[in-house]
Formats: sequence, structure tokens, C-alpha cells
Amino acid sequence: MNITSLPQFHLYLLTLHFLRIKNLLLPKNCNERCVDATIINRAYYSSYLYCQLWLEKVHGFKVKHPWEFKNGEKRIGEHKQVRNALYDFGEEDSKTSLKKLAELRNKADYHPDTKLTSKDLTQAINHMEKIFNNLKFD
Repeated sequence: MNITSLPQFHLYLLTLHFLRIKNLLLPKNCNERCVDATIINRAYYSSYLYCQLWLEKVHGFKVKHPWEFKNGEKRIGEHKQVRNALYDFGEEDSKTSLKKLAELRNKADYHPDTKLTSKDLTQAINHMEKIFNNLKFD
């Protein structure tokens, strides 16, 4: 499977491009947190969507949507289902990276007064790249 034509891969490339041109993306009178948060967000979603696709194409796994749970059945969120499935299929490193990316995205998206460090940004990119390098379609 040629992943370079997939939207998930394009989002990965766009995220790396945002990182390279980060300073050009900053509006006047705006600190870099807004761009850093966007890069972290895109790193998470490109990785999540890639993991979801990998699980489906390689293992036939599909997430269960909220309306597909039976009455009384414990509902598990789609993002947690993906992380659990990565673990179940022997991709503990990718599961851990996706979890850490989710934590960084939460910090970036839901805590706007919290400082994002260059370490946060570097970690997000490293986790994203680790996932894309670990999960192969052939």
C-alpha cells in the first residue's frame, strides 16, 4: 500500500511543514503558543488517523461508534479503542506514543493559559514520527 497518497500521510507532511515555517505563520502581536498548539494538534490527529487506518487495513479492526454499543454495554471512546487495539496487536510503543500525543494535545487545546515548551513541540513531533515509522502496511 502506497501511504504517500493517503490524506493521513498528507496531514503528517503538512504538520512537518508547519514546523519548518513556524515563524512565518505567526501573526503580528501573537505569541508562538498558538502555532505550537496547532502543530501539536495536527501531530496528534495525523497519528490517530494513521493508527486507525493501519488497524483497519492490516488487522481488520474498526472502531465501534457510540450508537453501535448495545444497551448496558460499557462504552469506550473511539480514541481509547484505537490505543487499546494497538496494544492488543503488539504495538505497545505506538500505543504509548499516541497516548503521550493525546496528553500533549489536551494541554495544547484545552489549557490555553498553560505554557507550551519547545520540549513539548519536539516530543509531539518525535511521537508522531515514531508512529509513522513503526506502523507498516506491507
